[in-house]
Amino acid sequence: MLVRVEAVHQDGVSLTGKVDVLPLVQQQDGLGRTHPREIVHDVPYLRIQGGTSALIIDPKPGDIGFIVVSGRDHSHAVLNRAPSLPASSRVFALKDCVYVGGFLNDAPSQYVQFTDEGIRIVTPGKVEIEAASITANCNFTTTGDVTAGGISLMNHTHSGVQPGGGTSGKPTE
Repeated sequence: MLVRVEAVHQDGVSLTGKVDVLPLVQQQDGLGRTHPREIVHDVPYLRIQGGTSALIIDPKPGDIGFIVVSGRDHSHAVLNRAPSLPASSRVFALKDCVYVGGFLNDAPSQYVQFTDEGIRIVTPGKVEIEAASITANCNFTTTGDVTAGGISLMNHTHSGVQPGGGTSGKPTE
């Protein structure tokens, strides 16, 4: 069922959050009268995850996506995160759904794009990498400066420079 995200309830990188969604296709009775749908609250949403590795792109209010409705009441299984008996005899209820998003949204302003030529990362902000180490087997090109240990690659100076075949000292700021 096509829905719009009305609110997002999440806690950073912890357990996947929940959204409140509004079904976009309204109901109609036999006389042609419209019956608007109500907001469905606390719907778990999809993250692409395997074990403890994940791609975290939490939904935002206004996003449009789909909910997938379970055949039975799945509230105990969601709570326990394990095989569980249905909490009630309810079947195919909107309350028992998960949100899968990102179908009819505007073009993104930041993204990771995978193509046959490579990977492109675009952001209006900054990119932060937290890792024990980074190994690159490639050429590295930048139009900006590179700073390591507080020393600028473009604007550093060398001490102990002597004419002839000598070597200079380490760069200084």
